[in-house]
Amino acid sequence: MRDSQCEVGDLLHRNIDISLISDVLSARITEMKIADLLRHIGTGALAVADREAWAGVSMSSRARGPVVAKRQLRRRLRQARVAADKSQTDVAAALDWSPSKILRIENGQVGVQTSDIVALLTQYPQLSSEQVEELVALARESRKATVSSRYRDVLSRPFAEWLDHEAFAAEIIQYETKFVPGVLQTRAYAEAIVRALYGKSVDDTTVGRIVDVRMTRAQTLTGPDGPKMSFIVDEAVLRRAVGNEGGSVGYRVMVEQLRQLQGLNTAGQAAVPAEVNPNLAVQVVPFELGGYQALQSPFEVLGFEDEDDENMLYLELPGGDEVIRDRMDEIIPYMDMFADLQRRLASPDATNDIIDRVIALMEGGRNGIPDPRDATAAKAPAN
Repeated sequence: MRDSQCEVGDLLHRNIDISLISDVLSARITEMKIADLLRHIGTGALAVADREAWAGVSMSSRARGPVVAKRQLRRRLRQARVAADKSQTDVAAALDWSPSKILRIENGQVGVQTSDIVALLTQYPQLSSEQVEELVALARESRKATVSSRYRDVLSRPFAEWLDHEAFAAEIIQYETKFVPGVLQTRAYAEAIVRALYGKSVDDTTVGRIVDVRMTRAQTLTGPDGPKMSFIVDEAVLRRAVGNEGGSVGYRVMVEQLRQLQGLNTAGQAAVPAEVNPNLAVQVVPFELGGYQALQSPFEVLGFEDEDDENMLYLELPGGDEVIRDRMDEIIPYMDMFADLQRRLASPDATNDIIDRVIALMEGGRNGIPDPRDATAAKAPAN
């Protein structure tokens, strides 16, 4: 036991985080394993490209989250193994593991225990103490509850996966053709949309939980610490009389929603309320623009602080929603489409003026789109 205490003392002397030492002991690593760990954790470094990848990791809360951490962890472990010039079979044999365990860890198919990390470290002698601590931190973070875990009963699998990544994105772009983007919706607007889309197939409790997801999501992303966000909406989004489905309620829900949209459109403003994301921009595609490529479907793209975390794409398709990641050849065309549309539209500064005009019409009892029922009534012969 005294020898083990000496080894732990050496770990402390090496400035390795005390929590890692606790993990080593709690994992019941043998004295030989601890000795191996000390011998192999040197001050060496990864190859130049890999060093740059490690240096790009930010410890800010926006760069983390269990799902993102899991992606980063599997990539770091794979990089470390390759830099050590070892195959998955080599590492598995040295640790008396099955090769499939290494494969599942590096593919992100299983969670990684701290004891697994400590064991793997004995095989990667080039890692510095800082890199070791980073791996342990990623392993811990990857095992935390995800953003969507409370709402699995009302979320599709693709959307649950999306929410877990979206909450920790550094930048978000979204294009919408029919509705105000979910993260920008008021509660009344969201409830009206959910009831219209689901009809009588869901009860009030389920409606409430679906709306709660949107409100929780909005609180995270549109708050002062939210990511950079850019939205483009078709003009139809502003004029659709959500909340007035029966035609007799009026435009109260829409007016409230449009005013909130104005308040959230903060990009470039000199004075932004402290509780609002200062990097959120909204642009509108006017009807006068006619047809354009993005009309084919709504989409959203996520970007992350770690440049090694490739962007993700969410598509709303007739046959079901789809999440695309690690396939940049499919994602880049949507990013280009969004950027091209941005250049063709009035700046976000002009959006609030556009919304003001729509609000004025709605407060006067119209949304600016002729009602065909009026024309029919006008043509009807007098009795």
